[in-house]
Amino acid sequence: MSASPTITRAQRWSVSVPLIEEWASSPEFGQYPKASDHRFLLQLEDSDGFTGWGESVAGGSEEQLDQALTRIVGQPVTALRPSFLDLWAPDTLYWQRPDPPSSYAPDPANLQHRLRHPQQSLIEMALSDLLARRAGISLCQWFGGPWRDRVLVDYWMPRTTPEHARRCVRHGRELGFTGIKLKTTLEDPNVERLEAVLEEAPDWKVTVDANGRFYRLDDALPQIQAMEAVGNVGIYEDPFPRFHLQDFVALRRRVNARVVVHIDPTESLWAVLQSGAAGGLNIDIHDGLFCWRALAATADHANVPIWLGSGLDLGIRTAAELHLAAAAPNCRLPGDQASPWLRESHVLKDDFKIEDGHVLLPTGPGLGVEVDLDAVDRYCTGMTKEE
Repeated sequence: MSASPTITRAQRWSVSVPLIEEWASSPEFGQYPKASDHRFLLQLEDSDGFTGWGESVAGGSEEQLDQALTRIVGQPVTALRPSFLDLWAPDTLYWQRPDPPSSYAPDPANLQHRLRHPQQSLIEMALSDLLARRAGISLCQWFGGPWRDRVLVDYWMPRTTPEHARRCVRHGRELGFTGIKLKTTLEDPNVERLEAVLEEAPDWKVTVDANGRFYRLDDALPQIQAMEAVGNVGIYEDPFPRFHLQDFVALRRRVNARVVVHIDPTESLWAVLQSGAAGGLNIDIHDGLFCWRALAATADHANVPIWLGSGLDLGIRTAAELHLAAAAPNCRLPGDQASPWLRESHVLKDDFKIEDGHVLLPTGPGLGVEVDLDAVDRYCTGMTKEE
């Protein structure tokens, strides 16, 4: 291997892989918003021939990504800081513009990490995969080593009728899952849906994710009390808008289930921990993998358990999430990395394995997965681009 390898090539694809209709929202509730989203896949290659893969969240601008990649290709691998990649073009943002001379002004280089590029997570993932492969270690080892060799994951379903929920639970159980996360609103048939889950799987616990659409505690309390009476709610995630933290605090005193807050934006973590609003946290990797590690460690110091939140991702991002979750001691709440079983394809050559409600950690260097380029081409929605 060369002493100073450089990034020699970056190739990206825009892909759209539909949800399997049977496991999408019931027609009464409309199409789930991410049923046909597009996302970017990225492969980086260095001058020694090592490669690394990344996958973005849904959406994003091709032009913005291509501009960011021009700041990566040609750079020495050792000159790149994976935890914060300087991806913005010069003079794009205010912190790149000179301030009047002042002895009090902070160094802009110490502030710019707060303005993370939308594709930080994608490019950081591909670079981390490449670096771990160069080192011959798994991504989990790259992030400090495993606390577990499998990750607790629940099956997932969007807003469904009670009868549709029964089918989803039966299917999830056949796959090997032992719990389920469901999307809902205050207006949905919540009690009837929970009763359907209970009848199909009496031993399952349910994560109820309202995305803030239980509105206020006074509005939702009668329904929450009726849901509590069913007895199978394990977690209430974001029942109220996150600016009503006092309602989260009050709800924790009234229910047996765990109340969980999805940390968004990342800067809200301290306020959530300080308020006592959360008995657990959902932390995603939208702002980057190393950023997630910092947030997870902060929660660990506060003795708060977490899970790593997903976005109905394809296989590359799912693999990265599993490695990160395995590398955090407090990441022990059931995650929602069920999307490889919900979409037509996860664009990997091999399936993930489930044992007793846990997804086994991929083995091998880097992400430990191999991308199926035929599947990528099949679901590609636009021209591939190579830098």
